[in-house]
Amino acid sequence: MARLLQRNQHAIASAKAGVERARLLARRVLLLARHWRVSELPEALLDAETAVAATADCQAAAELALARGVAMYYGAQAHQAVGPVQQACDAAREFGDAGLEAECEAWLGCIGATLHTDPMLVLQHLNRAAQLGATHRPLAAARGCYIAGTLYQEADLIEPAMAHYRRATALARRENDEQLVAAIHRYMTLAQVQQCRRAQAAGRLDPEEGKQALAALGSARQLAVALTADDVGLQFNLRLGEMLCLIGRFAEALEVFDAHVHDAARRGMSWEATIVRADHAVCLVRCGRPVEAAAAGALARAELADSFDAYTRAVVHGSLAELAVGLGDAAQAATHKAAAQSAWAEDRAYCAGLRQALLGQGPLTD
Repeated sequence: MARLLQRNQHAIASAKAGVERARLLARRVLLLARHWRVSELPEALLDAETAVAATADCQAAAELALARGVAMYYGAQAHQAVGPVQQACDAAREFGDAGLEAECEAWLGCIGATLHTDPMLVLQHLNRAAQLGATHRPLAAARGCYIAGTLYQEADLIEPAMAHYRRATALARRENDEQLVAAIHRYMTLAQVQQCRRAQAAGRLDPEEGKQALAALGSARQLAVALTADDVGLQFNLRLGEMLCLIGRFAEALEVFDAHVHDAARRGMSWEATIVRADHAVCLVRCGRPVEAAAAGALARAELADSFDAYTRAVVHGSLAELAVGLGDAAQAATHKAAAQSAWAEDRAYCAGLRQALLGQGPLTD
């Protein structure tokens, strides 16, 4: 069991019934979500809800609202997650818990960044997390810094991205949060995969970039295994398959996808599952399995939602266009190519707006 969860479990076991135990049970929900222990969340939520209801404690209720929102975020319900987290943030502000408010602000920034909402609003949340967290909850400042790092990386501002990652890592290490240390390195690497896909779409992917991204995936996974018991192996495997497909190693990518795509869909990984479903179809047709490729492509088309961000839609349509070419369907290829081009234009506009917002505000300060 991960050390953070172990410490929480020991604290719950020694806590008396009442407010302290209710708050610890609420924190357990959040920790389970952070460690991708999604299957354990329903029972943990029920336990926490029962304990919190028995106390009528406003802080325990706010902790539970935050935990519920984070559980929804990790359960592929990012849009719905905003409400509970904002509720917790408002409550924390009202009863004067600056540490809890800082943590809520960090998560609101995290969710907003995932949903590609207005960069200025996201940065407001992250700045608030850094400022409040510096003195009241350093781990909230760490989370704010690392989310800011991913935004700088997405905007292709690599030097400030690395500075924010380093600061976040130092804070997380100082506070002995090994899961957050691993998460920082994981998402830095996952963002690198996204940048490779953007580069490929723009016709400027350097083969060396692909090799570096593959190596970084391996290093980040080793760190996660060493530091935590997170259930993140699936996420790493999906990105490994993406990169192998991207650099033309289709047979190797196919092995990865055959083993993991259905599990990703079963576990509700939403846009991530749809991206790899389309990549899987490309690998199938490239490896001489056209019937299976057509079936996988049909599933990817069915899963592709208008609510997905522009990056996801661009990647999936691009893969489906490549699939259609392999299947000899020129009309479908043209349709998906046009949709991909439109989505990439939307994504470029988002990244440009993000870059402008980041350059306008400067680094997070505490």
